[in-house]
Amino acid sequence: MRLPAPSSRPGLAPVGIAAVGLLALGLSACNPATSDSKPAAAAGPAAAPASPAASAGGPPGAVDPGVVVATWTGGQLTYGDLSGEVKSEVTRLQIDYLSQKHQAESQALENMVVQKVLELEAKAQGLPDPDALLKREVEEKVTAPTEAEKQEFYQVMQRQLRGAPYETVADRISQELLRRKQGERFGQYMGELKAKYAVSNTLPYPDLPRIEVSVDDDPSRGPAEAAVTIVQFAEYQCPYCGKANEAVEQVFKEYEGKVRMVYRDFPLSFHDRAVPAAVAANCAGVQGKYWEMHKVMMSNQSALADADLLGYATTVGLDIPAWEKCRQDPAQAAEVNKDMEDGAKAGVSGTPAFFINGIMLSGAQPFSEFKRIIDRELGQG
Repeated sequence: MRLPAPSSRPGLAPVGIAAVGLLALGLSACNPATSDSKPAAAAGPAAAPASPAASAGGPPGAVDPGVVVATWTGGQLTYGDLSGEVKSEVTRLQIDYLSQKHQAESQALENMVVQKVLELEAKAQGLPDPDALLKREVEEKVTAPTEAEKQEFYQVMQRQLRGAPYETVADRISQELLRRKQGERFGQYMGELKAKYAVSNTLPYPDLPRIEVSVDDDPSRGPAEAAVTIVQFAEYQCPYCGKANEAVEQVFKEYEGKVRMVYRDFPLSFHDRAVPAAVAANCAGVQGKYWEMHKVMMSNQSALADADLLGYATTVGLDIPAWEKCRQDPAQAAEVNKDMEDGAKAGVSGTPAFFINGIMLSGAQPFSEFKRIIDRELGQG
């Protein structure tokens, strides 16, 4: 791993600090290979379709559903037919656009607020500019990394450093640790200034489209009558699904009794143990031990061979002969496939994917993203 050199100061890199957190949103997901995508249909020799006409009185770009967009001898397709076919995909594009637009606006707003607050404080302290303020309050208050800290970091980063001797990377490690310390101090200091100047972010969150997703008869946690239902599509070999559990557990802690979580399987084609693991969990569910099996497999995502699954089944106290028989039942694999088909219809293309009362949230998002949507659904946002 190539360690970056530290900036002379972290601050007026508030832009960079804000961007790191915001750009990380929505990027943590397992996705299928490009080759899994459906190829575009080749154009046939049919007559050229009628040109779509804009709907009278509709929004820009709207097309009348009755407009014929393709014809052939003995038949035709209207724009309404086409819209129904791509509805979930278009809805996801709308969600992605609105979410990314909000992230860009949030990032820009944060940068603007940070700059204004730093200017106010620099003036209040009789300093010439924010750079001088950050030098005093951030750079000069951060101590250089100790030898023990550098050695500890070296041990943690051994794999990324590919066995490079400590002596050859010690300076870069020192620079990286200093940069991190400055970043932490900058975040702490900005928290102090935001409290002092009563900073409040009231940027409206976009009203995202909702996608209808069935809970089917899949395993769930939380009361059935909960005001918020979250349908999660995930699988056991995707590391981001395991990471998402951190935010999921925080959701249950923060909103006890108010949220129901339904887990549906979405095994990806390039994870060869995803389907066997899903079947193993569902067969544990037949014996009332689904969540126990789910938890142990999510905690051991790199060990999902048959022998591993048998060990987990034994650990959670299953009737092993009955569990093994269940695993051989074709209905179990069919149930997993049904989950995946339903997910694909809803626009899922990677894992994990969440639908919070129908509002899609993709990837291993931080708790704050769940909270933002859940609070609005509960009338608190």
